[in-house]
Amino acid sequence: MGKIIVFGACGNVGQYLIEYLKNKRSDNDIIAVDIYQSEPIKKLGVPFYRIDINSKEDFLKLPVENVDAVIDLIGPMPARMEGYNPEEYIQTNILGTFHVAQFCVKNNIKKMIYARSFCDILEHAEEELKLRVDMLPKFDYGNYHSVYSVSQISAVECLKCMHAFYGLELLVFRLPTIYLWSKNDVYGVKGVMQKKMYRKIIDDAIDGKRLEIWGDPNRKKDMFYVKDLCRLLYLAVESNVSLGFYNAGTGIGTSLKEQIEGIVEVFDEKKKCTISFEPSKPNAPQYIMDISEARIDFGYEPQFSYLDMLKDMKRERERGLY
Repeated sequence: MGKIIVFGACGNVGQYLIEYLKNKRSDNDIIAVDIYQSEPIKKLGVPFYRIDINSKEDFLKLPVENVDAVIDLIGPMPARMEGYNPEEYIQTNILGTFHVAQFCVKNNIKKMIYARSFCDILEHAEEELKLRVDMLPKFDYGNYHSVYSVSQISAVECLKCMHAFYGLELLVFRLPTIYLWSKNDVYGVKGVMQKKMYRKIIDDAIDGKRLEIWGDPNRKKDMFYVKDLCRLLYLAVESNVSLGFYNAGTGIGTSLKEQIEGIVEVFDEKKKCTISFEPSKPNAPQYIMDISEARIDFGYEPQFSYLDMLKDMKRERERGLY
C-alpha cells in the first residue's frame, strides 16, 4: 500500500481523518498537509508539510513516490470566515483546488478525492426532504454563501476537465453538517463568530438548564458523525472507481425533538434538564442525504446511530485530544 496525502489535515475533520488513516496504514504512509500545524496533528506524529495551495512552488516540498491518493479537504468556508472576503473562495476553492489536481497529474498520482459542501442543493429539502446527488444547484445568489457555492461548483467542473483530459481518477463528496467534538466550538454567521448551536445545547444539558425546541419539532435532519465520514473516505481510497459523485451522510432523518432528547439522555448527568416547546420560533433546517451511490460503489453503511454518535462525542470530550 502507498501513501495518502491529506490536504486540510489540521481542520476539525482533517484531524479525525488523520487519526483514522493512521490506524489503517503505517505512520509514514499518512502525509498531513496544511497551512499551519495543529496540536492534535503534532501529537499524532505523522509527517507534516506546511503548504499554501495557492503557491505552486510549495507543492515541490511534498513527497511524490508511491502515493495512492490525495484527499482534498481544504477550502475557506462561511462557517470559518470572519467578516466577508469572497475573493478567498475564488482564489482557494477554484485555483487552489486546481493546483492540487495539477500536482496529482504531474506526479502520476492516480486518484483525487474532493470534499465539498451541500449548500448548493440544501434549498431543495424544503420541497423534497431527501437530497439526491443529481439535483441541480438551487440557492440564493444574494447571501453570504453564494460565492462560496459558486466557487465549489466551479472547482468540480474544473476537476471534471482534469479527469477527462488527463485520466485523473476523481471522487467528489457532498458533505452536510459534520458533527464532532472539538475545542473549536464556534462558527461564522454572516461573518460574525458565535457558538455552535448544538454545542450550546450540550453545554446547557451538562449544566442541567432548560432546553428549548424551536419551531416544528418533527423536522428531520441527517446527523452525520465525523468517524463515519472518515470510514467513507477510506473506502473511496481503497475502491476501483475512476469517476464518482456521492452524498455523504447516514440516509436517516432524526427529528429535532429526538436530537434534543438524545442530548439530554447522554449529557444531562444531573438529570435536571427540562424541555420546552417554542413553536413560534424559527424552524431548524431539514434534510436527509441520499447515500445510494456510496452504498452501491463502496458497500458503505453508517456505523454510528444518533445516540452512538453522542456517546462517542462524550468520550472524545473526556479524552481531550481534539
